[in-house]
Amino acid sequence: MNTTDRIKETLETLKIFSETTNGVTRLPFTKEAKLAVNFLKQKMEEAGLEVFIDASGAVHGIRPGISSRKIIIGSHYDSVKSGGAYDGIAGVVCGIEIARLLKYETLFYTLEVIGFNDEEGVRFGTGFFSSKAFLGEWDIEKLKHQYDEQGISVYEAMKSWNLVPEQLINSVWKLSQIRCFMEIHIEQGPVLEKEAVELGIVNGIVGMKRYNIQVFGRADHAGTTPMNMRYDALTGTATVIEYIEKAAKKYAGAVATVGACEVSPNAVNTVPEKVKFSLDIRSMNNDDLHALEKDILTYLEKTAQERNLTYEMQTKLEVEPSDMDDTLKSYLRQSILKLGYSSININSGAGHDALPISRKLPTAMLFVPSKGGRSHCPEEYSKPENLAKAVHVMLDTIKKINNEENINELS
Repeated sequence: MNTTDRIKETLETLKIFSETTNGVTRLPFTKEAKLAVNFLKQKMEEAGLEVFIDASGAVHGIRPGISSRKIIIGSHYDSVKSGGAYDGIAGVVCGIEIARLLKYETLFYTLEVIGFNDEEGVRFGTGFFSSKAFLGEWDIEKLKHQYDEQGISVYEAMKSWNLVPEQLINSVWKLSQIRCFMEIHIEQGPVLEKEAVELGIVNGIVGMKRYNIQVFGRADHAGTTPMNMRYDALTGTATVIEYIEKAAKKYAGAVATVGACEVSPNAVNTVPEKVKFSLDIRSMNNDDLHALEKDILTYLEKTAQERNLTYEMQTKLEVEPSDMDDTLKSYLRQSILKLGYSSININSGAGHDALPISRKLPTAMLFVPSKGGRSHCPEEYSKPENLAKAVHVMLDTIKKINNEENINELS
């Protein structure tokens, strides 16, 4: 069986580990995620890796080199609700395949393949859970108060997997012992397919701001309350949501999305008393990111005052834009040319584990085209042969890093 077939077969098996049959739903610390972790553990062992699961729920496979200093590759194994079978998990599978192909090679650097947990942040709104654990950015007390829709905290969910949250401190990386981090990922957009290229070298990743916002009005009878005497949380929120779309268009390349919305009491004959909605803002330009945020929040405040409403906000995620490492991008480009593949440079509009990591370590990402640009949906698809090309490029790049002329200085 060749690399393409192995990738295809492994991904076909992994998509079975889903809460839903319409797309993949594999949320963190669930039985579906546990099945995926156990399967990845098996595949890592077959590739000759030494495997363990850390306190964050990430699965690690290590292949020792001459030096204990590491090259780390990987991506995430969790999904959104009713998402696709390639987002994140394809990068983990590619990482395992790279390790398999290097099984009998002598390498200077230790190679580590990681399947990260809870990159998406769908269940708890946490996002980048494992990667932020590796960077020492989690407060244990905070994890006791981050809840899912059933009222289960991150802390409790971790313990349901027999993990010890207090041991997250043991997962923190010693940055001086890591040469770099690299991630293969599907593009999740239409650019590579439109340009008819096989791969994309990522220049940078957008910054993100994510909030949960609640707007409060007053519940009244829908038939007996005059229009000019209402405190309607929904019409106020609708005005804000309409403005969010207009505001984002003022900043080149920025996007703003309201992807979730709940109305209470959600009754046909009652004026809405409360609306809870999400706000996701992204931009490669940090100044634009902050300006758009201020623009939207100023309008929210203005609308609340004009309509005699109140509101509360909870910040769920704040990450600044980040550039990928120039040396690693150059290595990827050289490997692509050597292997005769086509590529372009591209920015990532999606967040990835590489984003927080890139602020601390030399980091690179390699994108594979997404059919129709579709992602976070059951129709998500990337050709296994293109994933195999990404594997061979990353494999060659890893060899380049291991043969750096100044390797003695780097070690």
